Amino acid sequence: MIYFGIPLRSKKASKNWAMVTKIFNRTLESIYRQTDPDFHVIIACHDIPELYRNYDERVEFLVSDQPLPENKREMRLDKGWKISMIAVRIRQMGGGYTMIVDSDDIVSNRIAEYVNAHPGENGFLSKFGYLYREGMPYVKKIYAPHRICGSCSIINYSVEDLPDIMPENLWDDTFKDKWIIRKSHRLLPKYLKEHGRELARMPFPTTIYVRNTNDNISMMGGRDLNKKRKIEGMLRRKIKLTGRVGFEFGFIEEYEK
Repeated sequence: MIYFGIPLRSKKASKNWAMVTKIFNRTLESIYRQTDPDFHVIIACHDIPELYRNYDERVEFLVSDQPLPENKREMRLDKGWKISMIAVRIRQMGGGYTMIVDSDDIVSNRIAEYVNAHPGENGFLSKFGYLYREGMPYVKKIYAPHRICGSCSIINYSVEDLPDIMPENLWDDTFKDKWIIRKSHRLLPKYLKEHGRELARMPFPTTIYVRNTNDNISMMGGRDLNKKRKIEGMLRRKIKLTGRVGFEFGFIEEYEK
């Protein structure tokens, strides 16, 4: 079993809720297209968005009763709270492999099959992934995507690794220091390695990191990719979404091999 957890921003905190809903549906669909049906999706949110298709019991929504965030700092606290909600729920279900996925990123349909076929690992890390700028007909390969993307690590959590109760309120963010699932995606692989839980490398890219959705928290201050990443992006070849990559990540329904 693998759990996919999605923290979803609130309607009030979104610049364009219709676009957030559309992109979230794309993310959810990419997860639901797994070639192995042994998975569970947990979405933590304030507002349950309109769904573009019917899903079975493997898709579950948790609704937050905390105050709606009003600025970037509060949005980060809100996201952390929702990840904690997901963590508590996974503990209730017995723990296991978990992938936290940002609500605008897109994942490979091969993840569940590979992870479920390799029980006993500490988890997995994408050696490389893809960068996609919203609306473009192609992606570009990026290395060490976990340094900029929060949807690149799959961790095997025991029950003891996960909280059993929530903090008293949204403003109590002590979980980020106490629980592994709340640690920074940039630092998580190094932290786990230092604690004897080094992640195995996935033999294929797991994630498309999506930019230019107008609702990336990391871009709210006007920041874009750093200079090194921009140069890397310019040098990488364009991979069209009309072939295998497009099919694997749900952009197209079929392709000619």
